[in-house]
Amino acid sequence: MKIISLVLAIAVLLPILAWSENYPQAEEAIKSIFPAFQNYKVESHILDNQELKIFTIFSDNKILGWAVVLDEMGKIKPITFLVGIDIHGQVLEVCILEYRDIFGYEIKRKSFLRQFQGKSSKDSMVVGRDIDAVTSATISSQAAALAVKKSLEVTERMRKLIK
Repeated sequence: MKIISLVLAIAVLLPILAWSENYPQAEEAIKSIFPAFQNYKVESHILDNQELKIFTIFSDNKILGWAVVLDEMGKIKPITFLVGIDIHGQVLEVCILEYRDIFGYEIKRKSFLRQFQGKSSKDSMVVGRDIDAVTSATISSQAAALAVKKSLEVTERMRKLIK
């Protein structure tokens, strides 16, 4: 009986363990997006009852931009995004720091995430119209668009403070 239980446990856990991936940490993603960065300052902000971590990125005491880390709900579990935004308020890159869901993982593809590059708070980002949804990952695609919109909204406020 113990052997059958062990075999069943392995059969259930093996797909979950095989699914495991390594995702970049926030600092790794920041270095990739802002190669000239020397240091950063981290602040927590609340937007619509949601906590966002905002990294202000510096080089030679000059602001290069921001990296916003936030969770958006996938189909079942939250997805952690990092959105890099330059000093002009345009998206440089979108990274996924953690994908917990079992559905919609295709949004991790660079070809999907690249659609957000160059977008600003003035741009429409409606999935299915402005942003091509990933087939069978509509909810995750919408989560990505919402993460980018919120990141742009909060950094737009910060941009106004430095002008």
